[in-house]
Amino acid sequence: MRTILNPAPAARDLDVGQLASLGFLVPNETELAQLSGLPTGSDPEIEAAAQALIARGIGAVIVTLGARGVRLVTSEGMVAVPAVAVEAVDTTGAGDAFIGGFAHFLTASGDTLAALHQAARYAAHSVTGRGTQKSYATVAEFAEFCRVLDDR
Repeated sequence: MRTILNPAPAARDLDVGQLASLGFLVPNETELAQLSGLPTGSDPEIEAAAQALIARGIGAVIVTLGARGVRLVTSEGMVAVPAVAVEAVDTTGAGDAFIGGFAHFLTASGDTLAALHQAARYAAHSVTGRGTQKSYATVAEFAEFCRVLDDR
């Protein structure tokens, strides 16, 4: 079974060693810096900080960067997943929409990279409305949102 942990809010005293069999750790860049003790101001720094956690047994680190997208870091390297450009109304809950979307799409497809791209779309849709849960798309609303994106 693959597991996903969002360490928000990250605590410096979190024992990363206890996460050794974790499938995916999903921090934002500030949380990654706190957990790794390393800087995260650039992509090379993000990769180095995530690799430090992977060396301690975490399977993969997915770093959320808001409008700058997501970075998937594995023992093999780093892949950038771009954010989906939308007119943001309210970013509250976007991270939760992303992580919930990722879990859903990963379960449905088994493809990590495809799930990240779909989760980025789902999170982008969530910021186009106000609030948190009420801004999360239904299956039909998300399908229409993706259709519009694909027609761009």
